[in-house]
Amino acid sequence: MSVYTRETLPKLLEQTGSNAAQVYLIFGERYLCQDAVEKLEKQLLQTPGTIHSVDGEREDTATLVYKLRSFSLLPGRQIFKVTDTRLFFSKTVAQNIWKKAVQAHEANKPEQAIRSLRAFLSAGGIKPDNADNDLSQLSPQQWKHAFGFTKPDGDISWTVEALLVIRSQPDKQIKSAANSAELLIECLEENIPANNILILIAEEVDKRKKLFKYFKEHHVVLDLGVESGSSAKAQKQQKSVLLALIQQTLTEMDKTIVPAVADRLIERVGFHPVAVVMELRKVMLYIGQRQKISQEDLDAVVGRTRQEALFELTTALTAKNLRQVLLIADRLQANGFHPLALIATLRNTIRSILLFRSLQEQSRFGYTPSMSASTFQNQCLPLLKEHSTWKKELSGHPYALYMQFKTAANHPLPQLQHWLHLLLQTEMRLKGSPLTPQIILQHLFLSMLAQ
Repeated sequence: MSVYTRETLPKLLEQTGSNAAQVYLIFGERYLCQDAVEKLEKQLLQTPGTIHSVDGEREDTATLVYKLRSFSLLPGRQIFKVTDTRLFFSKTVAQNIWKKAVQAHEANKPEQAIRSLRAFLSAGGIKPDNADNDLSQLSPQQWKHAFGFTKPDGDISWTVEALLVIRSQPDKQIKSAANSAELLIECLEENIPANNILILIAEEVDKRKKLFKYFKEHHVVLDLGVESGSSAKAQKQQKSVLLALIQQTLTEMDKTIVPAVADRLIERVGFHPVAVVMELRKVMLYIGQRQKISQEDLDAVVGRTRQEALFELTTALTAKNLRQVLLIADRLQANGFHPLALIATLRNTIRSILLFRSLQEQSRFGYTPSMSASTFQNQCLPLLKEHSTWKKELSGHPYALYMQFKTAANHPLPQLQHWLHLLLQTEMRLKGSPLTPQIILQHLFLSMLAQ
């Protein structure tokens, strides 16, 4: 059988209309997979049939095999669609899944982070129901043995709360996939009823596994993977995918868009195919009967909220990412955010970090950068809250406070004091200098972060 890609998907759909296969494996970028499956289902259901959806988190291969072997009392095709199958997981894909979990966490998307973390645990054969399986406490050797790559140096304490959520959902606990592949291969090598069709969907697959090689040789495989990362090659491929989705979405409602506006949409949303499509549909509804989407239309509907942009700015600053700081600051000014208001926001953030950093210097509170979130909450935080002076600053969620303390630990007191001094100088320049605010702010960030 052939391996199809995004470019050859139309050919696959055309063949499916006249000569449908019985078994499909579709893997790659999540939204692209969903979109392809919808089109495939439409082709398959040109004749009467029923779709039986299976959540991969509750996937039971023995039950699936039993259904595939059975004749249904329902008329027409019986399509068994398994979303997020774990049959193709292994250590080889664990690192890619981990990157997705981290990206979702950093983008403040907890549901996506938890979904990826479940898949990550499954790839490493780790059972989340065991409270001892705390990823943040695994030794480098244990991590390497389970997941096949070096344990990250950064802070992964955020996984503590995510694991608690996973453990609170027993129906979604990860099940072992041992022998599942052999069981499925044995089933598919038989002559299963002609009306039974299997569709397996996954974001990551290990192409070295026997099961994948079997599918590649005997069944239909659709590879919708998109190269990740920030290399020129990856960004070119990502942009190509997004532009194709934009054109497809515009065609749905007979709309057009200027190429520069499409580029701006991609810039604002990033490589999130589902978000690009959803935001574009909002714009199309906004313009009503008009056909052409303008920059003004995009700004009215898809312009980032100031709260989101400010959060991105302070996050980039504390992470010492100069390129991102300069880019976000320019966007804020372009969207009408006053430079003095921006300085006020940065001052409040740095003062907060300065407070937490100074508290860490006091041994009586017992804080150490290496302590876990639970230790911070149970031992350190009660001592801090004994002092009413910082009641307001310490009133947030314990885990959020823990993360703020972790951030503060990366910034020496002299540096934070210097930053406040630079902010004061910048404020005075904004009020009296003939230079443009953009130049003044760029000078500020270069002074703070360029080393």
